[in-house]
Amino acid sequence: MRKFNSFLKLLVTGICLIPPMSHAEIVLHGTRVIYPSDAREVTLQISNDGTRPALVQAWVDDGNPESTPDQVKLPFMITPPITRVDPTKGQTLRISTLPSIQKVKQNQETMYWLNVLDIPPKTHKEKNETPENALQLAIRSRVKLIYRPSALQEQAVHAPKKLEWTKQGALLHVKNPTPFYITITSVFTEKLRQKTDITPKGLMLEPFSQQDIPVTPSDTRQFSFITINDYGGRVEHPITLK
Repeated sequence: MRKFNSFLKLLVTGICLIPPMSHAEIVLHGTRVIYPSDAREVTLQISNDGTRPALVQAWVDDGNPESTPDQVKLPFMITPPITRVDPTKGQTLRISTLPSIQKVKQNQETMYWLNVLDIPPKTHKEKNETPENALQLAIRSRVKLIYRPSALQEQAVHAPKKLEWTKQGALLHVKNPTPFYITITSVFTEKLRQKTDITPKGLMLEPFSQQDIPVTPSDTRQFSFITINDYGGRVEHPITLK
């Protein structure tokens, strides 16, 4: 296990160096996982779209992308933590909480990250399975795992509409007065039916936080924004400046 963890650290460090032609054969059926606090467990489906078996390891981290399974001590358990997924087959990852979850804030959401590491099988030179000097890399996918107190569940869909927007000179200010994480993929200005995205990298609003977005001081055009809902869908909202 110690050797495996050392190997995994090297893989995680090298993930950012994956060449453009690399692609994951393990596919996650979801862009985020919402965990209501009263749920016994939640699940995430994964499948192998490749032609060879894959070894998959899953774990949860608290936001540090370099953390490895042997380092994190969080109130979640994943079953199975390591599994083989055959070609064209699938696997269900079951996520449950540990008793220490009681220490997590119950008046707002808490965000973690679910990691799924796709480790390709070793090739055999004598079978000519891959070209000589071929580079094999493990590919890791990370999606948001949001722990949501059950008392807040029904309010989540209304959170984007409660954002407060103001414009002061060259800044568009947005305040999140809600206990929810709100993912904004785009903020648009619109003139003559032409939209311009002024936040191409998107932004994440933490509960009870606020952020500034640079704009043109004289810009009086209409504004709108797009958020991601619990199911990964994109929802557009108009912005009413206060």
